[in-house]
Amino acid sequence: MSGFTSFLQQGGVGTYLIVIAGLLFLVIGTERIIALFFRLSYNTDASVESVREHVVAKRYTNALQVCNANPQAPDLSVIKSALMSVENGREAMRSGLGASLLEVTHRCESRLQYLQLIANVSTLLGLFGTITGLIKTFGAIANVDASEKAKLLGLGISEAMYSTAAGLLVGIAALVVHTVCMSKSDSIVGHAQDVGYKVIAWIEQSERMKRDG
Repeated sequence: MSGFTSFLQQGGVGTYLIVIAGLLFLVIGTERIIALFFRLSYNTDASVESVREHVVAKRYTNALQVCNANPQAPDLSVIKSALMSVENGREAMRSGLGASLLEVTHRCESRLQYLQLIANVSTLLGLFGTITGLIKTFGAIANVDASEKAKLLGLGISEAMYSTAAGLLVGIAALVVHTVCMSKSDSIVGHAQDVGYKVIAWIEQSERMKRDG
């Protein structure tokens, strides 16, 4: 703890701001990782296959029951929105799919932009701390004896480097987490879109089978 306090004191005001940004990054980053990799990640292959069989056989009620068994799964929620609108025609079904996909996208991408903002701001705060440290250093050594100048110059440069290092550390970590979360978000949304297109094809297949029969 004393080492961390010393780090803050040597880093100056810029480092204090970077620490605040780092705490925000930990809170938001942890929440997004838990949401994307645990709360919104489901192995629904078996459920989707079961839904396909029910839909092709026009057993829509049974298909809805499969979806309701796991309502938090993004792809099953998209399928459910289509099945709820199937009796109202294709346009209503596509509208339901679109609304459900927007909801899934919002759930996945929520607060991710803050991670990118923290990454950018932390790097700039590191630069800010560097500049303020150098300004303070050169201002302090202007009116001191030559014997003190080397000491004050060393302290000022140390403050500038501490701030730079802290800003880069938080900025790089936030950028990495943002990239990983965006990739996972795109994967979840893309899979939900794929399932949405498939459910339309399944319904059309069931109707063709009914006409042919």
